[in-house]
Amino acid sequence: MGSRALFLVSLCGAAGAGGCGDDGGFPADGGVTTTPTGSVAVAWSITDLGGQPVTCDQVGASTVALTLHSLNRVYGVADSFSCGNSPSTSMSIEDDDYDASFELHGASLSPVSGADQSRVTVTAGHTTQLAPVAFMVSATGNLVLQLAAPPSTTNCMPTGMMGAGINADTITLQDSSGTCLPVTFVRSRGGTTVGSYTVDCAAPASAPCIENDETLTATNVPSGPYTIHIRGQIGAASCWTNDDSLPVPAQGASLTRTLNLAFATGTPGC
Repeated sequence: MGSRALFLVSLCGAAGAGGCGDDGGFPADGGVTTTPTGSVAVAWSITDLGGQPVTCDQVGASTVALTLHSLNRVYGVADSFSCGNSPSTSMSIEDDDYDASFELHGASLSPVSGADQSRVTVTAGHTTQLAPVAFMVSATGNLVLQLAAPPSTTNCMPTGMMGAGINADTITLQDSSGTCLPVTFVRSRGGTTVGSYTVDCAAPASAPCIENDETLTATNVPSGPYTIHIRGQIGAASCWTNDDSLPVPAQGASLTRTLNLAFATGTPGC
């Protein structure tokens, strides 16, 4: 169920208070009373802005937070569940009437609220089923990439001139299922567009060498985890490679990264 926290605020718990029975003091027999408790159960779903279902991984969501505010006391309960564990049941909660609120959280995700639910009644010994919660998230982001071939000073100059000697590049981009994403990267240098590259995994295009001061930008990319495959060619040989994971963020955010190419030592032609 993920990490959990319980917060209680009560005048009875103030420092120096002598205790809290109905008469303002300890029970006459000094015994321990057990507070009646129940629980709540909740299911949730996530969609993009077009109403299409998306997964937790696609939008970078990790937990769903539930907060219950008592309508009768200065008291509240906070609980959280792993995003992928829908439906889930809360910890034990004192029987009472509550207003319920919900948020979707993730490390790279701004909190997303679900619709509040009013006057939820928790009954001792029972699990109260809450209405299903829907979270709507903008499930696209941007990629801003640069390529470098260390320790070379440049990607495209000959090796005798402190360059990596790359004459052409190919790029493919695949999601977690291995499906190719036919995204178009805009190539720019100093804010000026110098070309573009469209991914085609079936027949990757060979583009003129992409220099390390160029920026590759792709916008409105469906968010989620991807693997990029870059091959820098010297002649016909793939001598420089990169196979990095790229978590494209949701909510229109950008992933900015420099991808280092590794030299394929021992490869014929390199």
